[in-house]
Amino acid sequence: MTIKPLACVALTAFLLGACAAGLVRLQSEVAPSTYSYSNFALYHAGRDTRVEVHGNPFSMDAAAFARAVTDHMQGANVGRPTHFTTTPGPSAERNMRVVMAFNSDADGYDLCNARFRPRGEVGVLTLKAAWCFAGREDSWVEATVGGAGSVNDPRFHDLVSQTVLNLFPTDMDYELLRDNGDRQRD
Repeated sequence: MTIKPLACVALTAFLLGACAAGLVRLQSEVAPSTYSYSNFALYHAGRDTRVEVHGNPFSMDAAAFARAVTDHMQGANVGRPTHFTTTPGPSAERNMRVVMAFNSDADGYDLCNARFRPRGEVGVLTLKAAWCFAGREDSWVEATVGGAGSVNDPRFHDLVSQTVLNLFPTDMDYELLRDNGDRQRD
């Protein structure tokens, strides 16, 4: 192989690797006995939804990071809008919340009981999220993306918004998952 075709192959491999590094990878699950999209719509539509943000992969002010996370969450759910916030008003349902944990050692089912710790810096940004009713997870998502360098990076925005979209699947999405016998979505 001459230098020119070899250079083209190397460039193509580099570009494909760079694109793959920016893709958000998702795994999600709903609790089949408790999850219902209609509960999300009933308790959160047109109201504040309390969000807990754990971890801070960009070493910025914690309040500014949490605000950036909830800003990226706005409008990401299907159906009627809710206002995701770390400082909910009286309209928020007291027993329901969303937990967003960045670079955490948590299992999806540990998030609502706060049984996890942040991990050190890693090359891939991981977000584990759960929709909690008191200490019970009704749905959870684990998402990863490579190369996100700040809260303003489009890859970070995609990580957060795709996580929210998958955290609250509609009843139709859930029926499709259940009918296929597979409760994990990519």
